[in-house]
Amino acid sequence: MHRPAIPPQPHTGGCLCGAVRYRFDARPWAVNACHCMDCKKLTGATNLLMILGPREAFTHDGATARYRKRADSGNEVDIVRCAACGVRLWHEPATAPQLVIVAVGTLDDPSWAIPTSHIFTRSVSAGVVIQDDALVLRDGPTDRRALFEAFDRIYGR
Repeated sequence: MHRPAIPPQPHTGGCLCGAVRYRFDARPWAVNACHCMDCKKLTGATNLLMILGPREAFTHDGATARYRKRADSGNEVDIVRCAACGVRLWHEPATAPQLVIVAVGTLDDPSWAIPTSHIFTRSVSAGVVIQDDALVLRDGPTDRRALFEAFDRIYGR
């Protein structure tokens, strides 16, 4: 499969109304598609496509609102939205404070983000395309390193 090159940093984006803008100044650690029911409900789509990377490289301007979600596993994640228009922008996992998970659809240029991993495929929606070279997990990873390794296998370090 042909994958576009990852564009140079920074990766910028924002919400629908423009009240929140962000900047991500790092190479992603993973491009992941989550097919869990929570992500489907929170996005209104068949999955959430996201980039994962170092939180220290992420900055934003504008008012946000947070919703803390507890997963079936007991892990908690803060879902960060624009306080004005409600667009889901990024996640901050409580168990991984070094990590930020950015919703790809909020990037100014999302064209390059093709999943290198798919998780919770036990609930994948009909018609979803899964790339032949991507890591496919029926459930969530026990360790996110598997997602990072899949990204590195495809894109190199």
